[in-house]
Amino acid sequence: VSGKPLFSWSFVSNNGETATCSNGSVTLVDYGYGDIPSCDRLFVLSGIHVQKRVAPELLNMLRRERSRGVNIGALCSGAYIRAKAGFLDAKQAAIHWEFHDSFMEEFPEVNLVCSVFVADEKIVTASGGTATADLMLHLIERDHGRNLAVSVSDQMVYNAVRDATAEQRVSL
Repeated sequence: VSGKPLFSWSFVSNNGETATCSNGSVTLVDYGYGDIPSCDRLFVLSGIHVQKRVAPELLNMLRRERSRGVNIGALCSGAYIRAKAGFLDAKQAAIHWEFHDSFMEEFPEVNLVCSVFVADEKIVTASGGTATADLMLHLIERDHGRNLAVSVSDQMVYNAVRDATAEQRVSL
């Protein structure tokens, strides 16, 4: 939309070939945990049953990348993985509402919010689904201006952009 490349992305998994989603779909990936190229930001994306799937190799990779200065964000239940790695102690974070109770029990030192996302300079978490689009539009606006964020939103036919403090559940 800007007329020039502003972002690029790659997918990473433990085996460096595929990642299998909780719904069974398989995604081809670009890199394994051991050969991640230099990057500015890394997002941990996970879904249901995250508590059973946090592998030591994943935590080790995240700790290594963090020590290299990479900003690590989390989408949907990815905040659980960041908390498990010890990255969210005394920090504010958002996670999908289905994980709130169990997350608060396991990680009482994390300041969990009911908002759709948290986006301070070092801690970036989104509660999943369209909250991820809200977060990305927020980051585009922060880094490249409101006009570009609005253009991207229009391109996505996404006209209800929420700010970080929006509640996750309309039904409440």
